[in-house]
Amino acid sequence: MHKIRAALVAASVTAAAGTLLAGPAQAAPDGVAGPNCDRLYRLYTNNPQGGDGYVRAYDAVDCNEQIGAAQGNDDNWNDTVGPFRSPSNDKATSLLNTGTYSGGVNNVQFWENKDAGGHTGCLRRGELYVDDLRDNTLVRGTSRINANNEISSHSWSSGCSNPLT
Repeated sequence: MHKIRAALVAASVTAAAGTLLAGPAQAAPDGVAGPNCDRLYRLYTNNPQGGDGYVRAYDAVDCNEQIGAAQGNDDNWNDTVGPFRSPSNDKATSLLNTGTYSGGVNNVQFWENKDAGGHTGCLRRGELYVDDLRDNTLVRGTSRINANNEISSHSWSSGCSNPLT
């Protein structure tokens, strides 16, 4: 009986180990995001200051199809002035922050509406980028909305409310 139990325990451990080891060996699904955002981040931060001072937004995942770039604030992505112009409004699906550490104003707060209104989310300088906003939320009080294609304005900040990842 002792040998049977030992054999059953060994078989269970072997099966569990095989299951755990099989997970990482599987191929990654198509459309895995991140490598292009990472490449662009390194490109734009390859200088002594550690960044070129811009925030960039992209229409597609993994920092593809740039819709705008800004060193300053833009309170309306749906107008014809400023760094982000129509039709940038409600199109962002990925974001890249290559701001500098000048004075600590290096986080970017994004807003659902123009003039810093509605739901909000922030990209910290240390977070580098958000490769897919479809799995992020903007918040306003206790209300949450999906962040993808919902950004209409941004401002640079020393703080960070609702960090995006």
